[in-house]
Amino acid sequence: MLHPHTAFDAGEAQILTALCEGLFVYDPYTLQPVPALAEKHSVSGGRTWRFTIRKDAKFENGKPITAQTFVDSWLNLLNPAGNHPYASLLDCIDGAADYRNGKLKNKNQVGIKAESGQVLLVTTNTEIEHLPNILCHHAFSAVETSQLEAALKFSNIERIEKLRDSFKPISSGAYRIKKFSEKELILVKNEHYWDKDNVQIPQINLFLDLSKEEAIEKFNIGKIHWLSRSDVISKIGDQRCVNIDPLFATDYFFFKTSSPNIKAAEFRKALLLAVPYEELRKGYPIKAETLIFPLAGYPKIQGVNEYNLQKAQEIINKLNLNEEQKKVVIKIPENTYYQELAEILSAAWSKIGVKTEVKLISFNAYYNSLKSNDYDLGTITWIGDFADPLAFLEMFRPNSNLNDSDWKNQEFERIILKSHAEKDFKKRYEMLSKAEELLLGESVIIPISYRLSVNIIDIYSIGGWYSNAIDIHPFKFIKFIKPQPVPGLVKLNK
Repeated sequence: MLHPHTAFDAGEAQILTALCEGLFVYDPYTLQPVPALAEKHSVSGGRTWRFTIRKDAKFENGKPITAQTFVDSWLNLLNPAGNHPYASLLDCIDGAADYRNGKLKNKNQVGIKAESGQVLLVTTNTEIEHLPNILCHHAFSAVETSQLEAALKFSNIERIEKLRDSFKPISSGAYRIKKFSEKELILVKNEHYWDKDNVQIPQINLFLDLSKEEAIEKFNIGKIHWLSRSDVISKIGDQRCVNIDPLFATDYFFFKTSSPNIKAAEFRKALLLAVPYEELRKGYPIKAETLIFPLAGYPKIQGVNEYNLQKAQEIINKLNLNEEQKKVVIKIPENTYYQELAEILSAAWSKIGVKTEVKLISFNAYYNSLKSNDYDLGTITWIGDFADPLAFLEMFRPNSNLNDSDWKNQEFERIILKSHAEKDFKKRYEMLSKAEELLLGESVIIPISYRLSVNIIDIYSIGGWYSNAIDIHPFKFIKFIKPQPVPGLVKLNK
């Protein structure tokens, strides 16, 4: 759903780079924060941030975007009734966590204020130098006042599928919606956008339901300029257009640690010791033993890779569990890929006397269903929302809205909070690696693979698009450039 407070998956995030803007946007090449609706900012005392909103910032309907717009937008994101996925990323702000969790009733006590019409004042509870990196995320965009309440309606799991496609955001970004149907989303340039003169493509057509054959044909004759799918690679005429890159993303299973059967870390450890990791991870280009993709400068830690069936059985025997306690409910999306993985785990755990039940959920409903308590093991592919270990560790903080595992560890939280104030890049990464070691040591996840991004795009005729670690490509920077001839290929126009 294209509301910045509820949008969760990678496809929605990419579309929202056109429709929504916050204080900062990602640089398309470096992923560093670039000033957007905030023309400048300052920090005093390490904890007081002032963001000056551009005077010409407007929504597509001409309504001005002010400091109060951001106050209203962020407080709506934090509204405890919404339980919005990325709200906990603002817990570094004074009072934000308590308000989000319902402990603080007066939202005016949260450290988000309009100091004037154009100046947004944010007070943090610790020094946090990477705040601008976090604020590039679509969740912190300016939302038009009349659309704030819609986020609360769409937070209802039972209604979200039915209402998903009926919401059309009032744009604060470079483009606005002209047409939205099941098969196509047409975006046109937003004439009220503050930086409209630098937006070079007047219209973007997004095809939402193309068959493999249609995608291949339309790309090869130049009717489509960018595909994000791997099933067409071999049929692309100009193989220079195929871009396969490491992605800051991990496939993994996680335990629902609040489940009575899974609550004991020793039982989880026995299950992990019984996993045949070579078989589980076979066929993956980049096998994962940890949660976090090995970023440059991030310390190498002990991963999840020990297979010891005898030791696993000894732990099970020692725990003296009854038959009902030796049962694991695995919840996965309805997909052959996940079913094969579940079968491997089921066969492995049967060897130590653990029975499994596999629940298949439709893909559209799956991620919302992870909030429920009717399973012991779930799976997810997580793409970091910014190029920092915190993008993954946030999902396991005690009060995070993203924590579907329900794992809670106060030492883990203490390390995360301490890392916020650490200015030394190397020391901060060392702290975060210790937090990850705690997570892995308590047998909370089963890492499977680090993902690759697949984009089919002619970067010789399209500029402003660059391969990057989180596979986000802000539409405002994309432009056509003079195409270069393809060696040995004559292209026919239809």
